[in-house]
Amino acid sequence: MAVISKPKMKILLELQKGSKHGYEIAKVRDLPKGSIYDHLAELVKEGFITYKEENRRKVYSLTEKGKMLLKALIE
Repeated sequence: MAVISKPKMKILLELQKGSKHGYEIAKVRDLPKGSIYDHLAELVKEGFITYKEENRRKVYSLTEKGKMLLKALIE
């Protein structure tokens, strides 16, 4: 049983490299653009990522909780 879905894991791994907006994450990680924002919203709700508004775009980044989760999943 997976602790976290593959798309969410891809998102966390991409955000580990630095802050990005949703479309950029979807493009780089080859995720469906139609569902990327659902995954991002769930990760925000759970406190693993956060976002800030920049030029009418949400730019997402890992929280400390997200970094700890990623570290635990990778090890």
